[in-house]
Amino acid sequence: MKKRLILGLLSVTALAATGLYAANAQHPATMLVLDASGSMWGQIGGKAKIAIAREAVDAMLDGWNGGDLGLMAYGHNRKGDCGDIEVLQAVGPATAAGIRARVAALNPKGMTPISAAVRQAAAQLRFTERKATVILVSDGEETCNADPCALGKELEAAGVDFTAHVVGFDIQKGSKAHKQLQCLAANTGGRYVDAKDAGELNRALQSVASADKPRQRDGDPDMTGRMYDTSFGRLTISQWTSDRMAGRYAGAASDGSDAGRIEGVVTQDARDGSASLKGFWTQKTAGQRCETPRDGTHYWGSATLIFNRKRTEFQGYWDYCDAGGAAEGAWHGTLIGPDPALKK
Repeated sequence: MKKRLILGLLSVTALAATGLYAANAQHPATMLVLDASGSMWGQIGGKAKIAIAREAVDAMLDGWNGGDLGLMAYGHNRKGDCGDIEVLQAVGPATAAGIRARVAALNPKGMTPISAAVRQAAAQLRFTERKATVILVSDGEETCNADPCALGKELEAAGVDFTAHVVGFDIQKGSKAHKQLQCLAANTGGRYVDAKDAGELNRALQSVASADKPRQRDGDPDMTGRMYDTSFGRLTISQWTSDRMAGRYAGAASDGSDAGRIEGVVTQDARDGSASLKGFWTQKTAGQRCETPRDGTHYWGSATLIFNRKRTEFQGYWDYCDAGGAAEGAWHGTLIGPDPALKK
């Protein structure tokens, strides 16, 4: 089944992808994919987003030490054409000058075929044969009838070690674009970073350019420092061992009054690779006060979270106090990347 999937992916991209990367196992290989759709003429602080992107790419290239690098863009040749995707600089060593020149010449015009572009970038990097990384910068949602989230799962399953890091440029949190881009990164073990202005785009590109896929340890992802966008704000895992987990979540309230801590016992399922947490959450305040305190607070409850095999998302539920397993509400989360402050 996997072989059939790989062959299908390559056949779809064969016509569009030319000059495939001559893989050198000694050098990491990355394709930078830039959004050059018409919306990149929008302005931030009186400056066109494409101009801001050019400066950010230039700064990224100054400090680039991530191995062989190439450039792909979409939407820069024609309006209304979902096939407007082009490799502007073949992946290879010493490509900074060529990338700078080609980024400087981009003239945003058309559509946003995110999925097709990332798929072609993966094929260019021979992702079914070797480690491959894509860095995507986009300011909008997919506009070519495709699902970036589903594509992430597909490429992760078919690739040897495929990662997509994504920078969402001027993306509204909670929007369709935000969810699509965040999910694409999470489903490949990559990082998603928001950038609202020139300074943030510079920092975001520098961040993802130096990011690695979470390390593997004893067959399980290194979970310490991972961050998840959840029903109760951002959850950061501060400890994860073979049988224990602890973390802090930011809460959903704007004043952080419902922020708290979660910890408990982790059970690994050898059948499907999932992991289940059964534990307790504690907060300074909550919708219900428990008669008996726990860890110095009367506001607490039990929680069950079930992480998928790649630990890119979890599904679960929670309740107040010790309600004996009766679910009060859902608690779901999607991986958004490692916390730089905790990453070793």
